[in-house]
Amino acid sequence: MAKKPSQRKMFDNIFKVIKQNSGALTANDNVFTEIIDLQLPKGYCARIRRVIFRDHSLTDQTDQARFKFNSALVLDPDDEESYAIPAGEVDHDVLCDYESEYMRFEEDTTPNGISFMPNREVMYDFPEELDAITVRNIRFNTLCTGVAGGQSNPPQIRIEVYFTYEKISSEMLEIMLGIS
Repeated sequence: MAKKPSQRKMFDNIFKVIKQNSGALTANDNVFTEIIDLQLPKGYCARIRRVIFRDHSLTDQTDQARFKFNSALVLDPDDEESYAIPAGEVDHDVLCDYESEYMRFEEDTTPNGISFMPNREVMYDFPEELDAITVRNIRFNTLCTGVAGGQSNPPQIRIEVYFTYEKISSEMLEIMLGIS
């Protein structure tokens, strides 16, 4: 009779990836927020290995003189406000943040300003030596400024989170959840 693999062997170090979209960024100076469900098995944490932020759907922004995006991956699923690592603070839940700014340099009566806008992409790698871990779901927050949000194709930010499940003791789980 074949042996059933233990739960540790089934889940430990399984590579996973999840993509999330900010949704249509239709209003300026409002934080858009999305929860990212990591589907954590009981007794496991998620070790985040890589995070990629990528601008998307910028086609209706070509007439804007300037627009900007700020996004953050937040380890607290209840934090719907943080969109950047706070200045001068150590105790916060933002794992990494992203900022991209587009500016039109030439503007006159002919369309000589921006001929194309490449989507910006930023990647964060977290090596084994860094403990980028969470025992809860995470949140993806975005703030935009100066965008033409009422167009037919409003801008968006996409995020990809690469992670593995790793076994965690119940004592460590309690510490990370702040209940010990």
